[in-house]
Amino acid sequence: MNKYIAKTILGSALLLPLVSSCELDQFPRGSIMEENSWEQVSDATNYYVGLQSALRNVIGGSQVYVSEMQTDLFNTTFGATSLQQEHDWSFTTMQFAGDAKWINNYSLISNANEIINNIDKIQVETDEDQLYLDNIKGAAYFARAYAYANMVVRYCKDYEPATAAGELGLPLVETVDVNAKPRRSTLEATYQFIMDDIERAHQYLKTTGTVTEPGTDALDALEARMDLYMHRYDEAATKAQSLMAKYPLISDAATFASMWSNDAGSEIIYQPILIAPNELGMGYAGIYISYNTSLRRYNPSFLPTQGLMDMYESSDYRKSTYFVEVNLSANGGARDEGYMFNKYPGNPALRQSETDFYNMTKAFRSAELYLIAAEAELMKDNKDEGAALGYLNTLRQSRGASALSSTGDQLVQDMKDEWVREMVGEGFRLDCLKRWHEGFTRKPAQSFSTAILSTEMNTQNLSISADNQKFVWEIPSNDLQANTNLERNWKSTDQ
Repeated sequence: MNKYIAKTILGSALLLPLVSSCELDQFPRGSIMEENSWEQVSDATNYYVGLQSALRNVIGGSQVYVSEMQTDLFNTTFGATSLQQEHDWSFTTMQFAGDAKWINNYSLISNANEIINNIDKIQVETDEDQLYLDNIKGAAYFARAYAYANMVVRYCKDYEPATAAGELGLPLVETVDVNAKPRRSTLEATYQFIMDDIERAHQYLKTTGTVTEPGTDALDALEARMDLYMHRYDEAATKAQSLMAKYPLISDAATFASMWSNDAGSEIIYQPILIAPNELGMGYAGIYISYNTSLRRYNPSFLPTQGLMDMYESSDYRKSTYFVEVNLSANGGARDEGYMFNKYPGNPALRQSETDFYNMTKAFRSAELYLIAAEAELMKDNKDEGAALGYLNTLRQSRGASALSSTGDQLVQDMKDEWVREMVGEGFRLDCLKRWHEGFTRKPAQSFSTAILSTEMNTQNLSISADNQKFVWEIPSNDLQANTNLERNWKSTDQ
């Protein structure tokens, strides 16, 4: 595949323009989306670069941190303006910062559909060219599956096999049609569509991929994730286990920290590439990490709770990697020392100034596979506590934490806690709580002698019940207005 990729610059601007949410699958006339753009193998290369760019737009940045700020793991700082309504759960259908998830994922779907529906028009002369085009087509099926998987956990209810056929799913779009106003499918049909696309991708993808390009291993990781969500527990555990040995867990503190600072490590299965300076658009600056050059202090909008940090043993080097003690400031002039979330400290290779904090977001890494396998073993009818404990202890001991010996309900809770310890800040927490049908009370905050943290109502002491309708995001209001065939998630649009 790299033969043609080498002829393009991954740092180029998007060849396939992102569409607005109310133009779900529309592309402007005169753009690259024309019939005569599918003539040569090099045309497919151009579209593939666009597909990679669109994939990058749905994997990092706000696609991850908006839902994290809704949960129990972070507190907002005094005077911060970002994500305040999401943090205190006062957001409405008209005032919500998460709409980019819908917009960007449907843009990715449009990119994928353009490839899937047109790449076979190219006349090939060699087996090498055909293999290359097949891999691009497989990557497009992967991208479409990933986009729907990305959205279904946020815009639909949790998948329960007994009720999924009667619950709302997503609009399933397979063509590029400016006039289409698709209705929502059922939840069962949406998940089946994702699984079908994974199977289709396997028919065309013939390589395991690279860290920065999707291949069969990324497909298997996505399938394991979806199997877990669909309660296909035996399949989830088997698929997760099949990848573990290929992506060994990092087992020393320095290398683990380097995975986050330098975006390299044995357990990364797939992360879209960033090349400085012109691809730096999906970072975490301002939310998890921010630096005030005039005060020489850090001033992120959100800080980790003390309750989160207390979940780690002192020997667990995730604690020293994910959290760092710094000089802090807040709007209003308060200054103090405290802990900042440091999982995305900024890759030096992508940094142009002391205020740049960009990393390549990891779409899949093997640590998640151990958590999937452990949860699957505990949730299936013929649960295997020994197997689950083994997966959890392998993960924990690779991180410098002690082995567990729990059973029963305590083991289930330990599994859930390990999801937090390992995946915090990566966009999983709200989805996990929804999958487990659990509400939350925000964990105790860090203690400061000055007004570093906000004390507004529903910031530090927020409690949310498991049946709160906002665990499922509403479809963006522009789309609801433009496409009256779309059914709403919420009973009231002003909640």
